[in-house]
Amino acid sequence: MSKEEDKTKIEKLLETPSHGYTDNFSKREMWKEIAKTYHGEFKIKSDSSHALEIHNITIPYKKWQINISVSDSRPLKFRVTFASRMDFDLMLSWEDFMERILKKFGKPEIEVGSDEFDKRYLIKSSQPRLARQLLEPKFQKSLLEYNVYSLSYETIVESKKAELLTVIQRRAGSKDFIVGLINMHIFLIDSLVNLKIIS
Repeated sequence: MSKEEDKTKIEKLLETPSHGYTDNFSKREMWKEIAKTYHGEFKIKSDSSHALEIHNITIPYKKWQINISVSDSRPLKFRVTFASRMDFDLMLSWEDFMERILKKFGKPEIEVGSDEFDKRYLIKSSQPRLARQLLEPKFQKSLLEYNVYSLSYETIVESKKAELLTVIQRRAGSKDFIVGLINMHIFLIDSLVNLKIIS
């Protein structure tokens, strides 16, 4: 194996969620710029021992708040809460080797018709037809491009609320990367509205 192949494998490992430690201190200015661009808010918190730094960013979009968080010990996450119009759940996550074996013996998973996407992600939903509509090609492309680890949309029927949670990776990435993710979430929110899933 060449040094170049070794380097590529190491870079891929660093891009994926891990249980390691990263230093987010250097990303402070980037987050301030992003918050300012989107008329949002950037806050820095620490854990109780002041050893780990946590960055929280709130981006307003129409009547919702896109909440972004990343810390020295946890992956980059996006969270949005909605008023729900229907009981709809969606879970999308990387498909690993064990899941491929288990699905051969269980209920078939949802597929969207793209070989690249269907091989990468395991998709479960309470409404498969609606899930396929939501996971349109443009959105699939973004999920693959930004290497999204998991995405869940869960409805709490009793309170008529729903929560979207997206887990990306261990490191925050570049400004362009974050802006792309924000735009991906804006596109997703608009799709949820257009499909009358949220109000």
